[in-house]
Amino acid sequence: MNNNSIEYRKLEHLIVCDHCDVEYKKGTLLEDVELIHSGVSNCDLNNIDTSIEIFGKKLDAPIIIAAITGGHPKAKDVNKNIAVAIEELNLGMGVGSQRAGILKPDLIDTYSIVRDYTSSLVIGNLGAVNFIEDGWNEEIISKSVEMIDANAIAIHFNPLQEAIQPEGDVNFKGLGLLKEIISKYKNIYKNIPFVAKQVGEGFSKKDAIFLKKMGFDAIDVGGSGGTSWAAVELYRIKDEKQREFLNQYYNFGIPTAASIFEVKSGFSNPIIATGGIRTGIDIAKSIAIGADCCGTALPILKAALKSSDEVINVLERMIKELKTTMFLTGCGSITDLKSARYILKGDLKNWKEQIR
Repeated sequence: MNNNSIEYRKLEHLIVCDHCDVEYKKGTLLEDVELIHSGVSNCDLNNIDTSIEIFGKKLDAPIIIAAITGGHPKAKDVNKNIAVAIEELNLGMGVGSQRAGILKPDLIDTYSIVRDYTSSLVIGNLGAVNFIEDGWNEEIISKSVEMIDANAIAIHFNPLQEAIQPEGDVNFKGLGLLKEIISKYKNIYKNIPFVAKQVGEGFSKKDAIFLKKMGFDAIDVGGSGGTSWAAVELYRIKDEKQREFLNQYYNFGIPTAASIFEVKSGFSNPIIATGGIRTGIDIAKSIAIGADCCGTALPILKAALKSSDEVINVLERMIKELKTTMFLTGCGSITDLKSARYILKGDLKNWKEQIR
C-alpha cells in the first residue's frame, strides 16, 4: 500500500466524522438500563468522588478519550487539543492507529505531540490484523510505545472496517500468535497493560475468553451505537453497488450495553465501555452494569477540531452529569456506583438472559 494513501485516508475520516451523520441508527441499549433513584441520596453532591485508578494512573473521572486520530498533519492539532484537556482535567486518552507513524516516520509528531502537553494516561494503538498481514512483532510494539511514551497499548480488532474498506486487510486468521508476541514484549521491553479494543461492533463472550487466553489485561468493548465505520466508508465511496453493499452493515454489531454483559461473562479484568457514550448518565449506567471506565470519541473529535477549551467544556459537562447521577442514586464514589441497583428492560434484558 502507498504510504501516502494512509495519510489521505486519515484526513478523509476526520472530515467525514466532522461533517456527516456517521452514527448508528440503533442505540447502545443503555436506554434499557434504569438506575434506581435514591430518594434520600445520603450524599453531598459537592463531594462526590469520581476518581479511579487504572493502568497505574489515578484519573479524576472514569473517562478515557477513545482512540481518534493521528497520521495526518491535521491530526496533530486534534491530539494536541485533547492532550491539553486531559491534562487540565486529569483524564486519559488514546491515540489513533499508529501504523502511519510506523510506516512514515515524518508523521510521528502527529502522535508524539501528546507528550508535549500531558503527563496523564496515554494509550498507544496498533491493529491486530497487521501482526498477520505485515508480520509485526514485539519490536513494532516497542516503537509504538516509545513514540508516545505510552502507559498502555491497545491492539484494535476491526474486521468489519477492514472488510468494507477498499484498502482493507482482511486476513484475521491466526491471531493466536498475539499470545507469544505480548509475552515477548513484556519480558524483553516493558511490562505494561495490553488492551484489546473493538472499534464499534463490540466483543462477545467467546471473544472475551479468547482475548483472556492471549494475555490481554483489559478489554475495551467498543460496542455499536456510536460511530458506524460502515457509515464512514459510505461517504467515501461513489460506486452505487458498493454503497448498497455497505448499507447492509450500517447497523451491524453488538450494542455497547450488551457487549459489556457479554465480555463481563468471560473476562474479569478491567472493562472499558466505548461506543455511543455521550453523557454522564451513559457513563454511570455503563459502570453500574459492569464497566470500570468509559471512553468517548465523536463528541470529542468535533470539539478538538475547534479548540482545547471546547474539549474541556464537553468533558466538564459529562463529569457534572456523572456526579449528578451518582448523587441521585446515592453513590458517593465509583465503588458505590459499581454496586448501584438497576433494572433491565426490553432488548437488553432479553440479550442478557440469552448469553451462554
